[in-house]
Amino acid sequence: MKKRYILSSLLATASAINMAQQKQPNIILILADDLGYSDIGAYGSEIHTPNLDRLAAEGTRLQEFYNNSISAPTRASLLTGQYQHRAGVGYFANNLGTPAYQGYLNDESLTLAEVLSQGGYNTYLSGKWHVSGHENGQDVSQPWQRGFAHSFNANNGSYFDQGDYVPAGASAEEKAAARRAKRPYYVDGQPLELEPNTYYVTDLISQHAVDFVREQSAEKPFFLYLAYTAPHWPLQALPEDIAKYKGRYDQGWEVLREERIARQKELGILPRNFTPAEADKDLYDWARLSYDRRREWSRKMETYAAMVDRLDQGIGHVLDALHEQKLDDNTLIIFLSDNGAPAEDLVRWFGRALRNSDTVGTAGSFESQSKNWSFLSNAPLRAYKDYVYEGGISTPFIAWFPGRVAAGRIAQGTGHIIDLAPTFYALANVPYPAQNAAGRPTLPLPGRSLLPVLTGGENAVERPEGLGWERAGNRAFRLGKWKLESHWPGYTWELYDLSTDRGETRNVAGRNSLVVNELSQLYFKWAEANGVINFHELEAKEPATMR
Repeated sequence: MKKRYILSSLLATASAINMAQQKQPNIILILADDLGYSDIGAYGSEIHTPNLDRLAAEGTRLQEFYNNSISAPTRASLLTGQYQHRAGVGYFANNLGTPAYQGYLNDESLTLAEVLSQGGYNTYLSGKWHVSGHENGQDVSQPWQRGFAHSFNANNGSYFDQGDYVPAGASAEEKAAARRAKRPYYVDGQPLELEPNTYYVTDLISQHAVDFVREQSAEKPFFLYLAYTAPHWPLQALPEDIAKYKGRYDQGWEVLREERIARQKELGILPRNFTPAEADKDLYDWARLSYDRRREWSRKMETYAAMVDRLDQGIGHVLDALHEQKLDDNTLIIFLSDNGAPAEDLVRWFGRALRNSDTVGTAGSFESQSKNWSFLSNAPLRAYKDYVYEGGISTPFIAWFPGRVAAGRIAQGTGHIIDLAPTFYALANVPYPAQNAAGRPTLPLPGRSLLPVLTGGENAVERPEGLGWERAGNRAFRLGKWKLESHWPGYTWELYDLSTDRGETRNVAGRNSLVVNELSQLYFKWAEANGVINFHELEAKEPATMR
């Protein structure tokens, strides 16, 4: 196996060097927010995503590709090629007072933009950042400080306003409070303030990306990080998009999930004998809901589908701009999601649905799809965002590069977001610097290039060191077919053979004690190397900021 990996790596490296000698490729990295494993057509969804489906048909899909189960830690790894703790974002985008948990990118972890710009690339961000912070009263690790020559930065919140929503009939005092609550977007570090209800943020993110592509020529390569906030809650969409899905979800999540799984098997995303994850016991029984409650729930998923639909439309506009500039034959496009669909319930968990003065989907509503519909979104996998079960850490993954990445191919993959940085640098023939701008040593990249899979014909990444995860006390380690995990607040290990049970329906820890011992030792070794702190200690240190 080792010889085969070395040979495939040499072939892929030779292929990458040959590409770079021809012309450095453009790179577009597209990230969706809270999109479930099965939420696009190419992975079994009923949602209309023709542009992503086209990229999948003309490119390669991976059955197994991993993230860090939640937004900021995923973005930290995606941007730097480091495990999130090493990059400084071990818990989330809040500072817990230690280097691994400072909540923003550290200087020793270079971003994709910092490295690629040194290799002659134009660099641009359009969308969500979520890996910055404050130090000594100053903003730190903003996109314009981390290698992006140009950026349009719009983080989560309402899709129709910047936090300054004013309901109909509001008093002068309420209007003034809304103005004070305004959180502007940023263009190259300068605030961009817009009038509420005059825009839809997904369209803004797409348009800034389109404008950037239209400014490019074949003379210089570019890197575009297109980071959508969709379909993260609040569930808000344009009326014409919601109308497309009227009545589509009236059958409920159980029936639609079975339909998606059947399509996944037909597409080849799943093997025919795949055993799906079991439903959580607290999911509602659709058949026992009243007519009015069914309509309320249907409206939620109609809106969610509309949000994904609009995201896909935006990607279509970017593809059109790429074609207009005659750049599409030398561009790598990667599409993925930052985590699985969420179990978050704004009414019960956060009290955030207080804006609900109007119908779900409008600016006057602030709702989430909750775990009932996320059970559909993450089909056929177990659990949700924030968990280290497969439903929390798995993403659809599409790679498209005409003539370089095989068309219509589905591979196992077993890739991870830490693999994107070494993949891009190899493809662009850009060396990873040994020092940062201040002269301090940079952290070595732990990931593996995906080129043996994407361009070399391999089925999966060879990774003898395994993969580790830790998120708020949830722990996991994967080595080959085995995945070991435990879920907060418990510390009992569970073991799954993902080659036969990716739905994680059969915990086989009890009859594989040697495997549990081996993987647990590998996990603790990984955790120590990456600065992971026992979650009990973090909760005791900063209880007000946790969970």
